[in-house]
Amino acid sequence: MRVVFLFVLVFSVAVCDTELKLEATDGENVTIPFKTAELERADRVRITFERDGQKKLVAQYCRCADCGYCRVVETPGVLLRIEEGTASLILLDVSSSNSGLYEAQVFNGNNVSEIQATLVVKEPVLSSTKETPQTSSPKPPDSSGHLWLWLCALLILPVLTVIGFLLFKKRRRDHVALPYTGETRETSDVSSICKKIHGKKIALVV
Repeated sequence: MRVVFLFVLVFSVAVCDTELKLEATDGENVTIPFKTAELERADRVRITFERDGQKKLVAQYCRCADCGYCRVVETPGVLLRIEEGTASLILLDVSSSNSGLYEAQVFNGNNVSEIQATLVVKEPVLSSTKETPQTSSPKPPDSSGHLWLWLCALLILPVLTVIGFLLFKKRRRDHVALPYTGETRETSDVSSICKKIHGKKIALVV
């Protein structure tokens, strides 16, 4: 029993690091860094995604791409970069369907290191204060033009009143003077007739 345990311990060692927890917003690009010293000598890096109890392989790196035991796996919208002790899993334009558990398995001979990361993608928060639509109100009419009209009317009205009063007075004066002129003419005519008659009487007496 001890021999079997030591055999398994020597030929298959699994090292689980602290699980990462990441949050992102819908539509962002997310980079999940899996750091381990085993990457420098890793023969293969395998990235799986688990959601709702289903696990699938989303990316795989092979040091020996021509070897039959390793096959490079690529998924649209998913990039895997191996750089100096870090396996960076890049997710493009994430959505809620990308939320779940990501696990990196680093194979170095018979040793396997496992690193887990949990990603939660949230929907963008809509602002509660919406901008009120700008409504164009009709421009009020210019009151300065109407004010000038009223001022001109107030200035002209007294002048017109005075002119009208003078015309009315002159017309009334002319109307009153006309009867006296007629009576004067009639009186002069009567006096001239009387004079003629009186002259005739004097001539007859003589």
